[in-house]
Amino acid sequence: MSSPKPPRPTFFEDTANDRLTAIITALTTELAGLTDRVATLEALLNDAGVLAPGAVDHHVLTDEQQAARRARHAALTDRVFYVLQEEVHYLAEQAGE
Repeated sequence: MSSPKPPRPTFFEDTANDRLTAIITALTTELAGLTDRVATLEALLNDAGVLAPGAVDHHVLTDEQQAARRARHAALTDRVFYVLQEEVHYLAEQAGE
């Protein structure tokens, strides 16, 4: 059985802000890790002669690839901001819109 964790530090009057800060910090840590992994993959591909240095930075997407990327970005944004969108819809309903 695990022992109880100590309470998280609080920085804001509203603890919801502390939780949000913790979430953003965790996401930033994950993003940093993924960025490092992508850089490592690019370096390995460059070293193996599979990918020229700078190829990723200079790659031009086709129209189809751009559309797919926009769709992925929109879906990600919808997932990340779902809670906020839900609240906006609720408030709009309450206001009779």
